[in-house]
Amino acid sequence: MIDLKTLNCKLFNGLSDDEFKLIELNSNLRVFDFNNGENVFVAGDEPEFLFVLIEGSVTIEKTDINGKRTIVNTFTNRGTVFGEVYLYLRERSYDYTCHSIQASKVLAIPKEFIISLRTEDFESYSIIVQNMLEILSEKAFHLNQKLLIHSSFSLRQKISNYLLQVSGNSDIIKLVFNREELAQYIGTTRPSLSRELMNMEEENIISVDKDTIHILNRDYLEGII
Repeated sequence: MIDLKTLNCKLFNGLSDDEFKLIELNSNLRVFDFNNGENVFVAGDEPEFLFVLIEGSVTIEKTDINGKRTIVNTFTNRGTVFGEVYLYLRERSYDYTCHSIQASKVLAIPKEFIISLRTEDFESYSIIVQNMLEILSEKAFHLNQKLLIHSSFSLRQKISNYLLQVSGNSDIIKLVFNREELAQYIGTTRPSLSRELMNMEEENIISVDKDTIHILNRDYLEGII
């Protein structure tokens, strides 16, 4: 069984050693291993678990009837919670598919987990609930940021929005997507993305080196969005 305390998962922030042990012994936690390309869940499945990434990486995506693939998010950090948005909706199946993009290990927490903790033995129930609210709020914020990208008028605005969102205070961005995946994430085609990145390089706005982008003119990016 996974040692929850070393997982560095926001859901468990603030718990005591005894509470970690109580969860590990009584919560029917499961650990799944997925090969590269194997599905964690599929659009149409009924949610049963809250998932936490232990190792590897997974992507959330949707493919429409015409075969167009849209990437919603990719998770690579140990302890990341995913699959939580649909878990407590009534009679709602997944609209998206999640699959592993390398060999991955995932912790699966039963849907009943949070409710089952509401006992006299578990004093930090309110902490778990607060942690979950923060996770859901962060996910809502991420989706709002993605909406800003997709609602941008031009491709350059989309790229600028994305770069500013993922850069934080750094001007060096290590991309988690390859060129095709980044195009699918921001809602364009790979040739169009590559062409616009090249144009922005020629104008000394950015510099691209394989999977790393250097921001050379942050003021310009901020000014056009």
